[in-house]
Amino acid sequence: MADFSFSAKIRLHQKNKLIIKQNILIETKQSHYLLNVMRKKINDKILIFNQFDGEFLAEIILIKKKIITLFVIEKVRDPEIVNDIWIIFAPVKKNATDIIIQKATELGASCIIPILTERTISRRVNLNRMEEIAIEASEQCERITIPNIAPLQSLTEIISNWDLNRKIYYGDETIRNSSENFDYNNQLLTHSSGAILIGPEGGFSSKEIHFLRSKTFIIPINFGPRVLRSDTAVMCGLVFWHTINGDMKHYLK
Repeated sequence: MADFSFSAKIRLHQKNKLIIKQNILIETKQSHYLLNVMRKKINDKILIFNQFDGEFLAEIILIKKKIITLFVIEKVRDPEIVNDIWIIFAPVKKNATDIIIQKATELGASCIIPILTERTISRRVNLNRMEEIAIEASEQCERITIPNIAPLQSLTEIISNWDLNRKIYYGDETIRNSSENFDYNNQLLTHSSGAILIGPEGGFSSKEIHFLRSKTFIIPINFGPRVLRSDTAVMCGLVFWHTINGDMKHYLK
């Protein structure tokens, strides 16, 4: 097994199939990052991974015209079992949307779906940028999988075509100061998959809330007495999921 005592773990996602004792070419942004940011040189080692093959230790064996050749030494991690939790959110301003993609990835979302609602401010999204942010977040948080980034859809479109076996939990600001009680434990513990739905700045419209509440597979979540920013609500929703049915559940027993 490789010695991982080197100071900083550098991890790069690779879409190509990874096999021990093969050569991998690193170009463009990744080679720039290794050479000019991390100052890597021949014989230095890094980690490469993808969600199908796992994670591997690789060594830089050649640098030529800003193209790096890696030699795959050994496998260090198998593909991981992922949480089947999705994030559905209304895009907001650029920086906040970037944070949503980054933090949803760090918190284990398996799919991220941008949606249009009546009050959605940003009505265009850059899916390529979202994927790049998700990959970078996976590299940094030692995650092997990359969340799927779905195309932009309308709220009514996605709900009308939804798989009824996957429960949706949505942040409903109208119950912040309500006495309504929901048995979240029973709702979540009977389902191994789910989705968190977060509305736009200003929240869902009355019409949208009525639409959401008319669906038996959609359950409102009370995030407490404070109004949360969209990016904060996404993180709160994912922590809510994990403490009951995900990564954090085992640590809270």
